[in-house]
Amino acid sequence: MGMIPRNHWLIGSKGVYHGTIGGSWTRIGAQEYGISSLIREPNRLVAGASWGSGLWEWSNGADQAAQTISPDHITQSSQADQTDQAGQADQPDRWKQLHDETLTEIMAIASIEGSPGVVAGSPYGIATGRYDDADAVRWTHHSDALRVNERFTNTILVHPDEPTAWLIGTEGGVLVAEDSGASWRRTTLSGTAVRALAYIHGQFWAGTDDRGIWQSEDGARWDSAGHTPDGGAIFELSLAGDDILAATEHGVAIGDGSGHWVRTGPRHLCAAVACHPASTSTWLTGATPGGLWYTEDGGRTWQQIPGFVNVRAIIAPEV
Repeated sequence: MGMIPRNHWLIGSKGVYHGTIGGSWTRIGAQEYGISSLIREPNRLVAGASWGSGLWEWSNGADQAAQTISPDHITQSSQADQTDQAGQADQPDRWKQLHDETLTEIMAIASIEGSPGVVAGSPYGIATGRYDDADAVRWTHHSDALRVNERFTNTILVHPDEPTAWLIGTEGGVLVAEDSGASWRRTTLSGTAVRALAYIHGQFWAGTDDRGIWQSEDGARWDSAGHTPDGGAIFELSLAGDDILAATEHGVAIGDGSGHWVRTGPRHLCAAVACHPASTSTWLTGATPGGLWYTEDGGRTWQQIPGFVNVRAIIAPEV
């Protein structure tokens, strides 16, 4: 497999897939781990996997062009379940292991400076890595001094103006890891699980389990930004033009930032949502279970993309 086209969506499901609405979906390599989180950069992909499957990197460089991989293909006309389409690559897999024995269950990842350039979140806190003399990544954990529920990391957001300051959504609320995890600061959003963090319209946004959606100017002091119509957990927040999309346990909700939210689309546990950067009315959502869905008219009508069962991560195309 050569360069993954920039105009393709990336899907974290039973493995990592790329494709387009109305076209085919191709698994990247042979890995079939349950993917919880993805990073897309010009020269690589990074995938975090659940159930002890660790952290993986796929080089997206020109040197991959001669490596002929025969992955699965899922077409939108196919009615087969993804679990029945698990083929094997006919060449050695090109995913590179980044985790070690201390970091296996990945809940969240974010891109940072350095090499391997990832901060990873797990049930035991956040960790950063460095390469040793054997070209293996050894991980340092930074959350040991925190309370147990504050270690359990659900989401990570790097501060847009301070690359060594990271907002961490945990089972105990939002904390700020400063100096690349050397010190910690609690925020006013505490005592509830936070599963989504985003920086949208110049503000920080957080989605909780039982207190709705919150916004902050600085990431430290938080104010309520309303509740989705059916309540429940918020798993992701994403920009769609002037609006904000929320992936919730009852489906997708859309809001304008004023505190008013409207549910749209199929009713299922929506773990991921993303908007096409060139079309604010084109969204992909991932359900667990329920698979992959899309709308091209801003949520008025929806279609399912066959072949997926559990989708936990979506990255929109680049333009």
